[in-house]
Amino acid sequence: MGRGEGFDEEPPGPPAPGKDRDHDAWIDVILGTWGAGDDQWDDHVSFACRVGPVAGQDEPAATLVTAGLAHPDSPLFGRKLDREAALQHSRLAEFWQISDFVLEHDPLVRGHVYGR
Repeated sequence: MGRGEGFDEEPPGPPAPGKDRDHDAWIDVILGTWGAGDDQWDDHVSFACRVGPVAGQDEPAATLVTAGLAHPDSPLFGRKLDREAALQHSRLAEFWQISDFVLEHDPLVRGHVYGR
């Protein structure tokens, strides 16, 4: 997946029948001020996407999902954006750049999602 190839309009649909759902990845990204105590995390905002197989595509695809679902609410996550809010957020492009970087450069994530 190249830079910014996440689906910003409609998600690509459910995983393809017969595709291995164990190769999904869920990426949460927290943007905001770092290096300060949690009393200064009021600008934190969380985005998330699911990356994995989808019907009608040979390669995995990314789609926005609600952020931080596997974690309790806390100042660390800040405002956990759902898909609709993320689509409207001014930092969406930053999120796609970070998630693309992880997919391209983290060997564990890349191997899990792409099998290589």
